[in-house]
Amino acid sequence: HPLDYWHDVGVRLRGPVVADWLAAFARDWRHWSDEVLALEADTVLESPGQRGRVASGRGIGAAGIQRNFIRRVLRAEQRVWMMTAYFVPSLRLRKALRGAAKRGVDVRLLVPGPSTDHPAVRYAGRRFFTSLLRAGVRIYEYQPRFLHAKILVCDRWVSLGSCNLDRWNLRWNLEGNQEVDDEAFTKQVRELFVADQAVSEECQLPHWLTRPRYLRWNEWLWGLVDSWLERLGKGRREGDD
Repeated sequence: HPLDYWHDVGVRLRGPVVADWLAAFARDWRHWSDEVLALEADTVLESPGQRGRVASGRGIGAAGIQRNFIRRVLRAEQRVWMMTAYFVPSLRLRKALRGAAKRGVDVRLLVPGPSTDHPAVRYAGRRFFTSLLRAGVRIYEYQPRFLHAKILVCDRWVSLGSCNLDRWNLRWNLEGNQEVDDEAFTKQVRELFVADQAVSEECQLPHWLTRPRYLRWNEWLWGLVDSWLERLGKGRREGDD
């Protein structure tokens, strides 16, 4: 059963922000079909809402989700919690996470454990664990099933949606996240994060440094493939310019 294998997170939206999501959908529909959609949304909000915005796009547009998150990480004072299904971060993101941990911010990373639909991506991302752990980042691998959720928390700000903040998402995919700046909403998200963390296995640095050689070999191999694909992708992009 899918629910036995897949763990994801969604949010229900009401009010004016729905119109922003419909506009993003209509833009993408027109990009691929040349058909103009006339979509209407009920924008009436019966009670005061929460502050937030829609962040969406592909390529440069999707990269804006990462830039906004990195800006938040650089200014974070209490916590930076990140839950992602595919962790292949950019150098800028890795530096931001390490820097936040070193200045005393509570930095946590929650990623899939053995249950994953892309084992190669998991191995490629695990090669970054050592430097993050040394900087003080706490890393948890979710155990019950495949973790497909994508949540970013910086102090009282939350961003959740489709974006994993890995290099392939930001280069090729259409991504969309709902950003919310509201303490009550963030508290609910933190509670969800803590519940998932409780059924995860924490990577402790001493144990991590003594992991089996075959795991290191897989991390090296798929890290090499990831680096090669990164160079190939850059070459293609430059050729298109």
